Amino acid sequence: MRRPICFYFMFLLFLFNGCLDKNIEVDEESLTNQQRMQLLKIEDPSIWNTLTTQSIDLGELETSALKSATAIQEYPKNGKYYFALYEDLFPYEGDYDFNDVIIKSKIGLQKSGNTISGYVNSTLHNRGGGKPANIGLMFYEVSGKSYTRIDNENITVDGEQLEAGGDPWKKPLTELGKEWQINFSFTNASNNIWISYFIYTDQEIFTGGFAPSKIKKFDIPQPDFLTKRNLPWGLEIETESFAIPNEKELFLNAYPEFKEWAESGGVKNKKWYESPDSNYTHN
Repeated sequence: MRRPICFYFMFLLFLFNGCLDKNIEVDEESLTNQQRMQLLKIEDPSIWNTLTTQSIDLGELETSALKSATAIQEYPKNGKYYFALYEDLFPYEGDYDFNDVIIKSKIGLQKSGNTISGYVNSTLHNRGGGKPANIGLMFYEVSGKSYTRIDNENITVDGEQLEAGGDPWKKPLTELGKEWQINFSFTNASNNIWISYFIYTDQEIFTGGFAPSKIKKFDIPQPDFLTKRNLPWGLEIETESFAIPNEKELFLNAYPEFKEWAESGGVKNKKWYESPDSNYTHN
């Protein structure tokens, strides 16, 4: 009896994973993007949460000239932006080019008592994936590595009060276009907050280490958006510019210093994202 092709594929996948588990050397040239990424030895998944300072200290908004009710402080500072990169096939692993959705952003904030208001000013830096996607926005109070989702009843986005107990704010990417600004206000007593994007295709996809929106409080890193080998579906990077990996091009080729950085737990090549290979990236 002839066995279906999928049987042989599953057998090869089982064999490959067995080689990984037993640290047997394999020929990387013959591997898929997924398989090459799976060779990475990520001992500490918190590495994915070190690419940006995932907390904003609001204390400085209450000092010096920033006491003015109209003063806005932008983050990140020093000419940098937040770049959020996503693979869009969760819970399945994709091609690891991390260019399905890339969003470039700055956050503007002002504070009056317990009311924080401002904007997220964003550009769609790249759209490489084909799945219809929504962009979502999350608001957290932060204490060390502990993140608590701010309740919807305390948040207004673009003039609309979010539904108490409902889903976080999100909107189809097609409606946002190439550039957009989201205006918000919320009340919270904490002086440390974090505001970040996620994407929604068939389900939510957050950057590595974060939890789904249904989880009220968590400590990073969480395993929800990490593979069993601690690989993420999303990364957030704080930098001045970011070269886009070419379509279907493995991230390891696009950024040759990335592997050593990730496997060293962030000790080596701390600014790997500033050294793209122009043969595998574009602006």
